[in-house]
Amino acid sequence: MKEKIYTIPVNEGFEAGGECPFCNMYKGLEKDAVDYMLGPSYMEDDIRMETNRLGFCPKHYKHLYIQQNRLGVGLMMHTHLQNINNNLEKLCRDYKPDKKPLFKKAEGNPISDYINNISNSCYVCNKISATLERYIDTFFYMWKNMPEIRESVKNCRGFCLDHFSLLVAEGQNKLSAGDYKEFLDILLPLEQENLKRLEGEVEWFTDKFDYRNKDKDWGTSKDALPRAITKLASEFVEE
Repeated sequence: MKEKIYTIPVNEGFEAGGECPFCNMYKGLEKDAVDYMLGPSYMEDDIRMETNRLGFCPKHYKHLYIQQNRLGVGLMMHTHLQNINNNLEKLCRDYKPDKKPLFKKAEGNPISDYINNISNSCYVCNKISATLERYIDTFFYMWKNMPEIRESVKNCRGFCLDHFSLLVAEGQNKLSAGDYKEFLDILLPLEQENLKRLEGEVEWFTDKFDYRNKDKDWGTSKDALPRAITKLASEFVEE
């Protein structure tokens, strides 16, 4: 079946290699989202309303900051701080704590709840998540209609634990019972085989620190640690 425009990002994620095709897709989406935020979009009213409300997670504050558009980051941060200050002012003014029952933990706190909400929200994460959900849908559409994706899966190095878990769960909802069984028959051994492979690579990486192995070949283990971090934590680490 001929490649469609909407299947290109999924195919590119598999073609990029590495420890997880969906992490490759995520990385591309993350770059696009950060570039988008620091383009003209930060001056658009509807975007600023959302960034004022949600802010960014620590990881994406850092990504935005290192892109060198300090004016753009400053403008978004300024109005986000204004929004926080306005909301906190009202919450602090209206807060009247209930008397705590004896021997019972107090339940809820509007000030802490508000801060926890904004500390765990991120405009960039939301933007990436919405698109990645479409990629997951596209992947399962391809699984049902484009046999070549099965070869791409068989030839990849498995998936990070997070995306492996997601595929197992989503496959149950998106595939028929027969297709899901076939999917698991490929996916589960593939993931276990590649986790074992990576375990061995990390082991040899540590064994290389033994002076007796100093002159032995690294094999595929030299970059085992950053690849293991991708596999375990869905995060790319620059060497």
